[in-house]
Amino acid sequence: MDGEYGMKNPNAASGKLAGATSASRFFVAGLPTVGSGFVIRLSCSVLLPVLLVCGCAAPEPPRVEDYLPRTEVMHAAEPGRGAAPGPSEPLTLDACVRIALDNNPVQRAAREGVAAARHAIGEARSAYFPKLTGIIGYSRVEAHNFFQSTTPQGGTLSFDIPARDSYFLTGIFTWTLYDFGSRYSQLKAAMARKGIAESDLARARLDIALNVYQAFYALQVAQEAQTIARKTVDRAKDNLQLARDRRDVGAAPEIDVLRADVDLAQARLDLVRANSLVRTARGNLNTAMGLPVEMSIDVVPPPDHIVSPDEIDLQKALDQAVHRRPEVMSALHNVDAARRSVSGAKSAFGPSISLTGVYVQQGTELFPKGQAWFYGVFASYPVFEGLVKLRRLSRTKSEQSQAEAQAAGTVLEVRSEVWLAQSRLTEAYEGIAAAAVLVQRAEESYRTTRERYRNGAATVNELLDAQTALARAEASAAQARWQYRTASAEFRRAVGTLLAEEER
Repeated sequence: MDGEYGMKNPNAASGKLAGATSASRFFVAGLPTVGSGFVIRLSCSVLLPVLLVCGCAAPEPPRVEDYLPRTEVMHAAEPGRGAAPGPSEPLTLDACVRIALDNNPVQRAAREGVAAARHAIGEARSAYFPKLTGIIGYSRVEAHNFFQSTTPQGGTLSFDIPARDSYFLTGIFTWTLYDFGSRYSQLKAAMARKGIAESDLARARLDIALNVYQAFYALQVAQEAQTIARKTVDRAKDNLQLARDRRDVGAAPEIDVLRADVDLAQARLDLVRANSLVRTARGNLNTAMGLPVEMSIDVVPPPDHIVSPDEIDLQKALDQAVHRRPEVMSALHNVDAARRSVSGAKSAFGPSISLTGVYVQQGTELFPKGQAWFYGVFASYPVFEGLVKLRRLSRTKSEQSQAEAQAAGTVLEVRSEVWLAQSRLTEAYEGIAAAAVLVQRAEESYRTTRERYRNGAATVNELLDAQTALARAEASAAQARWQYRTASAEFRRAVGTLLAEEER
């Protein structure tokens, strides 16, 4: 009898079943499973070498040329400011700050952090939308069975199940209707993290601007020191000539000439060091602006504008700092994010209600006609998860307390920074007046001593000492002026108003 299952030896249809063996092969998407000998041979001959080659291939890092600083001054023109100055034009302090804010990679990294936080908000919002999943598949099944009879005839009964193809197409629709506030907490936490990223960007901008201010003023100090060193060389030359003139007429010994010559050599050495300081300071300013360190630039000194620190309302500055500083804003957003995490942990104790629908087409044809579908509203609640929800709630509460303590500490640090910055500003302001008096007296002392030496009433050592004192006084005065400017920038950074004018 040859039927649907291909039965053989019908005479042995009756008898006691002695044993059965079965061999089956399953095909999914047209490929046999690992149980097939064909797959084993294929894996050994093709897939395994490919995996080994892919795993042993060395990754190629990005080229360093892609990250080198640009050789030209790049600055997008802004309304009311005009185009950016070229590399051969002198740069003002404001221009240096704008160039730095456009080119410094630290700000670009912080800006990308804000963009990432913004995308994270979009991810959190996507939880409010329904989800649709499509599944399409193919399987193939083959089976062969053997049955041995114990009848006297010793016959054997066997039958084959012919290979069967199966196609299926499934669509699953899921929409969470209520989750006890979990999605809302995640969305608000993402918004808080975006606030943190924006505060980090504002802090990076302030730090970049402050670095430019400090590097710009350091370059100004170095250039003034260079000018003073040149003037000192000129004075040393005059003193050497004066000593030679007095020696030639017999009014001074040879030792005076030698002493003046040594002083001239020292002055020239100081000039070499001053030139090196200018070169180093210019490279530091380029780095602060995000430009190549070797780029040749020139700067324009800012106008003198010195304001007494007594005109500063310290209490107003302290209040302004805690409301404007990005560090405080970041700490507050961090507290908000921690609170939202606590709300999210609490939402895990509630049920989740969702609307689910499933549609299935399955059959032996490429486009199956068999259909089945169902839909319904389901409520789920995890009964026991090893106390993980309680642990998570306790952890988020501790993190909230930690964030609140850190916010309080940040406020104290900000107020302390304002206080210290105002103290340094006062010190620098008073130093300007003291240095001005020092220069005036040193100039008078040098002029008087030189005249006395000309007349033979002073020694060459007194003359050279007066010259050295004058050079030191001039350097101290220059240092005091630029220390005041640096202290003023640091005070504005502490208050949070360093970029207030540039951002308007």
